[in-house]
Formats: sequence, structure tokens, C-alpha cells
Amino acid sequence: MTTPPTLSPLGDGISAVTLVQHVGSDKMIVNAARVSFGGDSDAPLNGRDEKLIRYLLRHQHGSPFEHNLVTFKVVCPIFVDRQLVRHRVGVSKNEISGRYVELQERNFTPPSFRRQAPSNRQASVEDDGTLDQAAAAAVWEGAWRAAFAAYQELLALGVTREQARGVLPLSLYTESYYTFNVRSLLHFLSLRDHEGAQYETQLYARALAELAEPLFPVTFREWRALRGEAGAKP
Repeated sequence: MTTPPTLSPLGDGISAVTLVQHVGSDKMIVNAARVSFGGDSDAPLNGRDEKLIRYLLRHQHGSPFEHNLVTFKVVCPIFVDRQLVRHRVGVSKNEISGRYVELQERNFTPPSFRRQAPSNRQASVEDDGTLDQAAAAAVWEGAWRAAFAAYQELLALGVTREQARGVLPLSLYTESYYTFNVRSLLHFLSLRDHEGAQYETQLYARALAELAEPLFPVTFREWRALRGEAGAKP
């Protein structure tokens, strides 16, 4: 049995994005567009088809991209998941439930801490050397360990899982299945693989793209070209 491809966006041995399954191809996108004129076919993708995909993307004809599905298993900190779950149009999600199972002691600790951007309330900037990294790491570790210890103590006292989980930190790992159609995936990537998105979320977006791109190479090539990305076909 073939092991599904998996990436570790945060590189800590816990974070993971796994390609579970997919349905469709670039050709399905072309056929969905051409069926309007009765022009869909089983013929291999050709240059004319590639031009059509480019046209559809350029003129934002989105519905032909909705007939493909890609499913990922995503293991990420809760604060990252809350950025992913905001995308609900064309996206299906099922998450592990702290009501049903005792959650594992899996926590994300940043390899380095960033400073608040002075001119943007939702952005961060790299540390300029004035932030005490060791002190910040000690506070972070102390907080999540105390929170998880409180969770375990509540369970030991007989408190129900659905209440005990309320003390857990946003840095705890959760895991979900996410299924995107290609239109929703490209929309997600345009927002989350962007300099304005939280850095950790950007890493997850890039992992999703890396796994999905070989499945729809023409669509991704043309999409990247329209975005003006380096190395993309003009």
C-alpha cells in the first residue's frame, strides 16, 4: 500500500499536511466549461485546452473549477486551524472532537518569536534583537504546560471532557480532514499564502499548494502566471 504524501509545514515532527485523495484533473475543468456548447470529450489535454484554462482564470469564470476535489488531513495548532476554517465556501471539514476523546499533549512552540507590527494591528515583524527570546519561550512553555496540567487534573476529578477542554491553549494541536474544490483552494491560497497572512498559516497554505499542484499542473501554472509569480509562464 502506497504511503500518502505528507509534508510538515512547521518542521517540528508534529505538524502535518497529508494528501488523502483527489478527484478530477485539468481535463475535467476543460470539459466542465465546454459542456455548455456540447464540446466536452475524452481526448487528452492539448494546447487549446490550456488556453481555455488560462481564459477561464483570467476572466474569473469559476464554476468549471468546482468539479474537482482534493482532500487533505491537516494537523495544525488550533490558532492556525481557526484561520483555515474561515474558508467555508466550497470547503468541507471534520475535526477531532475533545468531547469524544482525550486530547493529546501536542503543543506548538515557535522556533522564534516576532514583534507586533507598529503600523498593522494584525501583522508581525521579525525581531530586531530587542525581544528576549529565551524569556518569551519560558513564558510560552510555562503557560501551555500549566494549561494542559489543569486539563488533566479536571479529567482526573471526573469533569466531563467537553468542559475540561475549555482550559486548553490555542497552541495545542488539532487535526481535521479538509476537502476543497479547486476553485475554493485557489481562493484560499490567494488569501493565506500572502504576506498579510499569519506566517504559520502561510506555511500550511504552501504545503497544500505543493501537494495539489502536481494534480492540476496547468491550472496552477496559469494561476501563478496571472498572479505574476516568479518562474511562472507569462
